Amino acid sequence: MTGTELNNYIKHYLEKDKTHTAIMLTGEWGSGKTYYIENELIPFLTEGKKNRCVVVSLYGIESISDISKSIYMELRIKALEKKSEAMATGKLLTKTIVKGAIGILGIDANLSEDDFRNLYESVDLSGKLLVFEDLERSHIDLINLLGYINNLVERDGVKVLLVANENEILNKEPEKFHFNFTGLFSHSKEDNENKNSESVRRYLKIKEKTISDTVYFESDYCKSVENIVTVFKNEKLDSIMDKNTIEVLAVMVKGNCHKNLRTFIFATQKTVDIFDKIEDDYGKDFLKCIYFGIVCFSAKIKEEDFPAWNGTEFLSVLLGTNQYPLFKFCYDFIRLQKINTDKIKDTSDAYNKLKLYDRKAEQYDEDLQKIYSYYERTEIEVWDALKSIEKRLMIPNDIGFYNYGKLAAYLIMISHVIEFDYTQCKERMVRNIKGKGNIIDSGLLFLSDYNLDEEEKKELDNFIEQLSVSMNDRSTLNDFSYKPEDINGLCNKVIGEKDKINSSHEFISRFDTDKLVEMLFSSSAKQISVFRDVLFAVYRYASKIDFIETNIDTMKTVIELIQKRVESQDYDIDKIQVLQLKYLCSNLKTFISQMS
Repeated sequence: MTGTELNNYIKHYLEKDKTHTAIMLTGEWGSGKTYYIENELIPFLTEGKKNRCVVVSLYGIESISDISKSIYMELRIKALEKKSEAMATGKLLTKTIVKGAIGILGIDANLSEDDFRNLYESVDLSGKLLVFEDLERSHIDLINLLGYINNLVERDGVKVLLVANENEILNKEPEKFHFNFTGLFSHSKEDNENKNSESVRRYLKIKEKTISDTVYFESDYCKSVENIVTVFKNEKLDSIMDKNTIEVLAVMVKGNCHKNLRTFIFATQKTVDIFDKIEDDYGKDFLKCIYFGIVCFSAKIKEEDFPAWNGTEFLSVLLGTNQYPLFKFCYDFIRLQKINTDKIKDTSDAYNKLKLYDRKAEQYDEDLQKIYSYYERTEIEVWDALKSIEKRLMIPNDIGFYNYGKLAAYLIMISHVIEFDYTQCKERMVRNIKGKGNIIDSGLLFLSDYNLDEEEKKELDNFIEQLSVSMNDRSTLNDFSYKPEDINGLCNKVIGEKDKINSSHEFISRFDTDKLVEMLFSSSAKQISVFRDVLFAVYRYASKIDFIETNIDTMKTVIELIQKRVESQDYDIDKIQVLQLKYLCSNLKTFISQMS
């Protein structure tokens, strides 16, 4: 049932049902049953009608008399709200506080059970819906509890909605039936199973008498997501909420969060807390990834002990997803309740690099989507997208490289329709992709089957040839910044692209040796050790046929530059760092020997 259908069903039960039975709403814990009752059902039923719903939680309730007290107190609280009696204490009290302050309400705290029963019996429940939540979490024997509810609906004509996770009652909470486990180890497994089965049959028998309909609750997750986000009233959060974002989050709630809205609310709160600490504008994609990554990670927290960090210096696809990694500064905030704002800019840069190699990134890019469906768009829309793409290509890390082959084809096709000059786009794409051949699968990049005429095919072949030549230009290590803090990222990239490095027959020869040595003398002992790991990943089992001669030449140059600087003592590093540099030189000599 949809929310509207469920509302109408319960209203019909309240106003027209003559069966003198209760109804049950069942669903998994955290699926949003309570949220639905508070935010949809009660406003729907009480529109224009005061105090029509009485909601009582059975969580931890010990006795039947406690239920009666809770019902009375709920009605008393509503009366206070209506008559503003709560102001008599000088302040408004929450329901939880009021329930524990019976004396404040004018009720003797030492009132006997009989006297309290008389008070309860004066309660008028006609025309009201009595909602009992957390049926499976009460401490009362379920058979007795259903007997009490049966008296309410059958004898007193009260309309009752029971809210529960019935799977927990039937499958996981046999103690609710007061099973006798004292002889658990003295009886056979079959005997115990028979006893449990008998108790379940007793429950189902009295349920049949007491409850007419059992409705399985399935939340409208898109609507729930939208409603929850609205509550937070956060400008950055609101800025990224569109139809697609809501749908993605709904899928995450159903899948990653196992339909648990409480997990999603937790994730949203943490996201808003982080958004409040971000001052600079990093763009909607980055903000979305923060949110989505935290949602995924929050589900992992609920499933197990707090996971250890497992990722690069800035992000983890294992604690998030491939598409929406968890950022390290988000992880630290959730774990330690503090945030290193200095890391956010570097994290944004790392995320932008990751997107460059995402083959599915185009589906989230509005400009690319307009260009790839130009034949269904207005000319103005296409021109706007083209101008935007042209401008964005000035930023090397904006548009993913795996879009370049397809984009080239469509730029050519469009140019023959609206006379767009794609020269600048081509030049910028050729420049941006330079030297990326070791990390891009050219077969996937240039795989195409476009409906082009002969002239267009020639243009595309020329375009792709220029991209290919630039991509395979490996004169320098174009992606590497020569910053010590980027060594970890280099290590991860090398491990992931080892086969491509081996097929190119070169690695260290692509470094600028002066910049490399300068970086090493600016690195910590740990960072130098990680760089040694990088070299081991590439050269540990290398032979003469695996790498071209220039690798050996570069290694010899690096050794010479390091030793010369160490001997001259032209450095500002400690003895442990010097030790690591000596280890590095020793490793390089070993690799040279292997490949000679």
